[in-house]
Amino acid sequence: MAKHNKNKAHNTKVEFDELTSTENFFEKNKNALIYGGIGIIVVILGFIGYQKFVSEPKEIESQEQVWNALYDLQNDSLELAAQGNGEYSGFEEIASEYSGTSGGDIANYSMGIIEMERGNFEEALDYFKNTDFEDVVVGTLCIGLQGDCYVELEDLETAVDYFEKAANREPNEFTTPMFLKKAGLTYEELGQYDDAIRVYTKIKDEYPTTAEGSDIDKYIARATK
Repeated sequence: MAKHNKNKAHNTKVEFDELTSTENFFEKNKNALIYGGIGIIVVILGFIGYQKFVSEPKEIESQEQVWNALYDLQNDSLELAAQGNGEYSGFEEIASEYSGTSGGDIANYSMGIIEMERGNFEEALDYFKNTDFEDVVVGTLCIGLQGDCYVELEDLETAVDYFEKAANREPNEFTTPMFLKKAGLTYEELGQYDDAIRVYTKIKDEYPTTAEGSDIDKYIARATK
């Protein structure tokens, strides 16, 4: 029995590390992380014509400032996106100068991603915590990405709270099963198998046609043994 439990823990660790590792993080999540941000700002800018006479000038300016850095981020130029090039500001300056605006939120979100890619997880947390998105996908990603940061900082109890919060924020077939699975793997790593089974079963019952749901039975079986 002890040998079985040791092997079980080892297998869980392998899967857990694969899911939460930040190696190739940017490449694996590029579309969701970048295009989600771009989608937000496109919607925001669509209202500028209507709002320009009543909006705060700094709000409009923040939206204009962030475009060049978003373009650099989309093209994998992380350092240029963060620092700018002398002719336009990077996310780091925009996040500081336009905090509390929509452009500032985009900049803080993007700097969080960049700091994760750099391996600076505490700095990434500071940026993510300085955002305030209502958008379902990006707002939820901001919460879940904080869970990933806490995993890398080896604070699994806090990490799983963020994964559960992200999963439950606004249920949908993209972010909900993804963060439920992350929560389940974290619970397994913590040895909390009843909670792991609970979140895995929710994927099985409510999101069976998603990528996470397609093989969730094996995770339920593993946590049950």
